[in-house]
Amino acid sequence: HLFLVVNAACKADDIALMRAALPRLGVEVEVIEDRVLLAVQGPEAGAVVAALDPRADDMRFMDVGGLTLAGAEAWASRSGYTGEDGFEISVQVSQARAVFDALCANERVALIGLGARDSLRLEAGLCLYGHDIDTVTSPVEARLTWAMQKVRRPGGDRAGGFPGEARIFKELEDGAGRARVGLRPEARAPMREGVLLFDAEQGGTQVGQVTSGGFGPSVGHPVAMGYVDAAFADTDTALWGEVRGKRLPVRVTALPFTPLRFKR
Repeated sequence: HLFLVVNAACKADDIALMRAALPRLGVEVEVIEDRVLLAVQGPEAGAVVAALDPRADDMRFMDVGGLTLAGAEAWASRSGYTGEDGFEISVQVSQARAVFDALCANERVALIGLGARDSLRLEAGLCLYGHDIDTVTSPVEARLTWAMQKVRRPGGDRAGGFPGEARIFKELEDGAGRARVGLRPEARAPMREGVLLFDAEQGGTQVGQVTSGGFGPSVGHPVAMGYVDAAFADTDTALWGEVRGKRLPVRVTALPFTPLRFKR
């Protein structure tokens, strides 16, 4: 069995793709709708989860295994989407409240919302689907080729055979026309999604657009990411973002804005 947790916003498309592609390989797709996913994130996440099951201490980043939490048999991954250490915990709906209460009983735990999660993933340079990546974004221009196995790349034993193969292979060879970059606004005003980027304070040419942006509480200043033409993607390139009709300085910077703190 393979247990997949798919992006909730894309679940219909993901399930349809699997149902179309896998039966010819003799694989059945079963949609599981009676489970809850709980996420515990942050530097104390390991201590919090290990207090309920010491086996959590033995897990490293992206390890997956069974844990017993508050009497519930959980399937846990040492992962998350904050750039911090953490666990994503799948449990039966009927057991979810007990696990939730047991986690929250630890004084280290506080509830957070999507705003906090979003600022953390932005500081960590992680893409938000539908904003920083979508159905027309390639992993080359998004600088996500680290996620492509060598065996699936040109010359690999199982090269190709995936959606977008022709375009991706061409961009791997020739480069993409644009690139996802980190952006450091030099004024205090955040540059949010949709802000257009130019190569000059007055006139000039539009060379990109912000796809995610806001204030970075961990770094104490505005942060953003977006796409720029390949010629403007080098770190420290000076650009201008148009905010409410006024162009403000912004500089291309390396991602992430904060160190990733996964447990290796």
